[in-house]
Amino acid sequence: MGQREYLIPFFELALQRGNPIRKLRAENCDLSSIGVTKLLECLTPIDKPLDMLSIADNHLGSSVAATLVKFLGSHVRELNVEDIGLGPLGFQILEKALPRKVNLSHINISKNRGGMGTAHFISRLILQASNLVSVDAGSNLLPPESLEVICNALKQTTCNLTRIDLMGNLQLSSAIFPAVFEFKKRGKPILLVPSQQGSCAPYDADP
Repeated sequence: MGQREYLIPFFELALQRGNPIRKLRAENCDLSSIGVTKLLECLTPIDKPLDMLSIADNHLGSSVAATLVKFLGSHVRELNVEDIGLGPLGFQILEKALPRKVNLSHINISKNRGGMGTAHFISRLILQASNLVSVDAGSNLLPPESLEVICNALKQTTCNLTRIDLMGNLQLSSAIFPAVFEFKKRGKPILLVPSQQGSCAPYDADP
């Protein structure tokens, strides 16, 4: 068990007693997938919803995806799951089980190495999260064909979206797929994509 996980029972008790928790940051604190699963199970059904949750920089793996996608059905507005090791399988689980209505405004899924699964999840999220404003999805090993998948979703709706950050994905390029410039909000491009393939510094997973 991670050294910070002894705090989880205190969160559970506070929630059971009806004490509201509006923002919770548990970043880079050696949480395990079991600990995070317990935490998400406690947070999902509460009457007074959490506004913001960050569990970034904990190596959790794809095993948390099933519980995480249920949590996305709560009223959480901002979620940071950067660099938690979701991988292709984690994104596949998130995409297939995503609730029909998602209340997210902001989500950070960067550095999860999800490949094409990341693109399919983003496209589904665009269609089912009408309040979505921004998506950070940098350094996810997205292949070139992922841009077409995301753009197809944007053709159906952009709603409140102002930014989808895809920088750090070295195979992407606006020069190869100029259709990314078709989608704008207040005169600014919604999609942030490298201008040339390999033009961003690669993400290094090694410590």
